[in-house]
Amino acid sequence: MVECKQRNVDTPEVTEALDFLEPHIFPKWLVPQFRRHAKHHENEGWRREGQQQVLRPSFNGIRESVKILLEVRMDRLARKFHETHDMKVKEEIERLAGELVKLEKPWVFVAS
Repeated sequence: MVECKQRNVDTPEVTEALDFLEPHIFPKWLVPQFRRHAKHHENEGWRREGQQQVLRPSFNGIRESVKILLEVRMDRLARKFHETHDMKVKEEIERLAGELVKLEKPWVFVAS
């Protein structure tokens, strides 16, 4: 969330990502809080510092929620694979495991 000190993080790409994640994120207030504080476009450095102090924990909460969603999905698939031995299920578990590993690295804000 260092990016919000240098540039506006209230972009269509961020909005699209939040729209996609919002129905699945818990606690439910995380995404609305992030949206509300991302909309502030203050130019003063001290205001941007305050914005960053609010966005960082919201962003980390969203990230942790995504991790939990992946873990729950993988657990359900592991039970299904145990019952069916369907290799497509195993492949999906492996794909999700790869996504989970990516979440260990810091997310980078990239505007296209």
